[in-house]
Amino acid sequence: MMLIKPLTVTDIPALLAIETQANRYPWTEGVFKSCFGSQYFNFGLFADEQLLGFYFGQFIAIESQLFNICVSSDQQGKGLGGQLLSHFIAQSEQRAATEAWLEVRASNLSAIHLYQKHGFIEAGCRPNYYRSATGMEDAIMMCLPLRFAN
Repeated sequence: MMLIKPLTVTDIPALLAIETQANRYPWTEGVFKSCFGSQYFNFGLFADEQLLGFYFGQFIAIESQLFNICVSSDQQGKGLGGQLLSHFIAQSEQRAATEAWLEVRASNLSAIHLYQKHGFIEAGCRPNYYRSATGMEDAIMMCLPLRFAN
């Protein structure tokens, strides 16, 4: 049975294992540790206590931001990223966010498609934002307007 539940710092070794396997430029242990403050909401998708994927979100004032979403390489293509993204959106709405924001590599077409499928729209570009094998790569900024929760 799959369950989405809050992450804790004790999950960092499993987070690092998924992150380093799935990303060419992974987050470090220090970055993960820095994202466990009160303004963050971080959840993992577990099956039988094994972490399959996760996301890190932040809520400030009236906006939420998706900092990282990742699914284990051997679990990709099974809809888990969509489940995590839907959960992030629901958590943003529960916090009465009016918008959800994210940045994605311009070359990550599968992620862009997933975000668009969930209603995110392109809102701008950060030129040369990410490191890449050929130097630097643009970040596409995407926004999802949310219902105003009363």
